[in-house]
Amino acid sequence: MLKVFMASMVLALSLSAGEISVAVAANLSDAIESIKSEFVKEHPTIKINTILGASGKLTTQIKNGAPFDLFMSADMKFPENLYAEKIAITKPIVYASGALAMVSVKGFDLSKGMAVLDDVKVEKIAIANPKIAPYGVASLEAFKKCEPS
Repeated sequence: MLKVFMASMVLALSLSAGEISVAVAANLSDAIESIKSEFVKEHPTIKINTILGASGKLTTQIKNGAPFDLFMSADMKFPENLYAEKIAITKPIVYASGALAMVSVKGFDLSKGMAVLDDVKVEKIAIANPKIAPYGVASLEAFKKCEPS
């Protein structure tokens, strides 16, 4: 992930002399600081300005002329749309991939996988909003796969 991002940033150097403006999906707010510090080790004279926001809102800003050099989206559909509309000058690349995870503060045996949800003691389940978050959609798909036929 980091190497791909750094390579993308190097390409952006030709766009901005000594400064890069990066639109970053809010779910990367923790990771972007680590990525920036690694990049700065190799390019100490380059300033990186990060703008955090929802991928959809950042896409709208880009469509309306926001001067971002790079866009790190949480969902490929947004950069793909920008590329299809000829707003982005390069084809989007995947910089990271993720997986669903279950966590519990109640001490449930998560080694049972989705079967743990059959436990009568499970009272609440929280997922990302499927209307706006890819992991919300993925969560619903996982639930559907576990439904009895």
